Amino acid sequence: MSSSPAASTVSTITLNASTSNVTEFVSTSNQTTYSITYVPNSILVFLNGILLDNGVDYTATNGTSIVLTNGAAADDVLTVDKGDYTFTATSATAPASVDDATALAIALG
Repeated sequence: MSSSPAASTVSTITLNASTSNVTEFVSTSNQTTYSITYVPNSILVFLNGILLDNGVDYTATNGTSIVLTNGAAADDVLTVDKGDYTFTATSATAPASVDDATALAIALG
């Protein structure tokens, strides 16, 4: 009987997220600038659910504002995900000796 490294450690990964990670703005007619604090190069920006391209569709380099290349229409929704998430991993040790068949069954669920 052999031990399988796949079954020797079981990890639980937890996402720690805050509602302040995502901010939505309802645009006014031809609005281009949105004020928000963020870390440059670590945000996702969506307009009406469509992911925008930094440097093409908008500019976000100063950490305090996002500027659209083209003005939004009235009532368009700009969503900013700051990506400020943390993950916590915890481990628990499985039985010391698990044969390969059992490890495969565990891995496949």
